[in-house]
Amino acid sequence: MRRFARSSLRQATQKLRRDEDGVTLVELLLALVISAIFAGIVIAVFLSGTLGFRLTNDTSSLRSEADYLISTVMQEMNRTEFDAVEVTNGVYTFHRLGDPKLSAKGILYRESGYVATTASLSSASFASSNPDVLLQHATVTLKDGTADARDKRSRFYTSGLFEVSITLAPANDPSRPKTFTSVIPF
Repeated sequence: MRRFARSSLRQATQKLRRDEDGVTLVELLLALVISAIFAGIVIAVFLSGTLGFRLTNDTSSLRSEADYLISTVMQEMNRTEFDAVEVTNGVYTFHRLGDPKLSAKGILYRESGYVATTASLSSASFASSNPDVLLQHATVTLKDGTADARDKRSRFYTSGLFEVSITLAPANDPSRPKTFTSVIPF
């Protein structure tokens, strides 16, 4: 069997050597066209993969920055230990109830109601920490706020939702912004 395979292979190669002296122009052009089509496909796949990776990387970077900004606000709110929020011209100021006092007759009371803390929240409270991300716009709105019934002017809210909307863009292409919205209960 081996001898037959060797001899038939030898005969076939000798026949090819006798029949062909080289490559024709048509065969050469056909090989070039096929190679060019294959190279074009490979380059297109590589470029689309690179673009897809860049877009995914940019979106991930923007999402990370938005998560960081929201978590920073939430940490600051938790540290404040506030009892109410006052809204003045788009600035949300956090307040605590005044410390209780004991009267001469032994009655516990609060004198001044709410006392302002040093913490506040507004659109200007946000700043990007990542140099590769631009903060284009931030808005804070109070949703479903419940006013304190003890306050006649209804300017103090004791519960509700802060809706924070942040528009971020990659620093290398500010024309592709993405808006992230988060809701923070209080």
